[in-house]
Amino acid sequence: MAVGKGNSDITDQIGTGSPLLLDGAMGTQLLMRNVDVGLPLWSAAILENSPSTVEEIHAEYLDAGADVVTTNTFRTTTRTFRKVSNDLKEATRRARKVCRTAVDVARNAAGEAHFVAGSVAPLEDCYLPDLFPGENAALEEFRELGNWLVEDGVDFLLIETMGRLDEARCALQAVSSHDIPKWVSFIIRDPEHLLDNSSLSETVSMVSGEDASAILVNCSRLPDAVKAVEVLSNITNLPVGLYPNLGKSMPSPDGTIDEYFSVEEFTEAMRAAITAGARIVGSCCGSGPEHTRALNTLL
Repeated sequence: MAVGKGNSDITDQIGTGSPLLLDGAMGTQLLMRNVDVGLPLWSAAILENSPSTVEEIHAEYLDAGADVVTTNTFRTTTRTFRKVSNDLKEATRRARKVCRTAVDVARNAAGEAHFVAGSVAPLEDCYLPDLFPGENAALEEFRELGNWLVEDGVDFLLIETMGRLDEARCALQAVSSHDIPKWVSFIIRDPEHLLDNSSLSETVSMVSGEDASAILVNCSRLPDAVKAVEVLSNITNLPVGLYPNLGKSMPSPDGTIDEYFSVEEFTEAMRAAITAGARIVGSCCGSGPEHTRALNTLL
């Protein structure tokens, strides 16, 4: 297992100099390569069939200037593989294997010069927070994935696309024993509320109390995400950031986006977010290395 840059390095980099630059969308880039990302496995299937494709995408983002690549572990959970296997042991075996593969290809691409974030996503559909399976299941399942990611060598955990405050809390509590940074990123309904209608002030209070290292907004409308960063910057001392999707409206429940912001529109909005205090920037659904390159030029 290769060794990354380390936890203290990323904390130091967020606090000084230019904002940290995340990578962009994985699923979008797989779709552009005509990869089958059908549910329920979605982007996890490629890790069984062609992990080199994922490594290639990581490398393209790094070549465009990204400081961080995010593991393709959005759906590498036992819960997901139970949907295609009736046997719990087999589902766990497959989930464990693809999680390790996802971290390995991210680390191979990142080498020692870049950071690897371990993605921890909602247990069910991120656009449908009502599907949350409850605290007991969440604590157990987030703990399993978190243990795998840390064991495999990620530099920090990125708990992302969380639309429910209670699910994000469970994720943080489940990985609390690990001595690496934990970032939490939320999907928002509007500039002041999560999908479950929790306020950003409630969200900041929870995140601070659970020892998170940064708070972000992702996979949300670009203008709303920028405004949310302005709100967050005024109510927390934690580093704040955003990696919005590129849709002019929210994606449909299956992730489809009809109309996109241009690279130029994206760059200008992100300039405003950085001025408002964003210390971590990137892009989400609908994006590619060209958006990372534009941000790198801006920074």
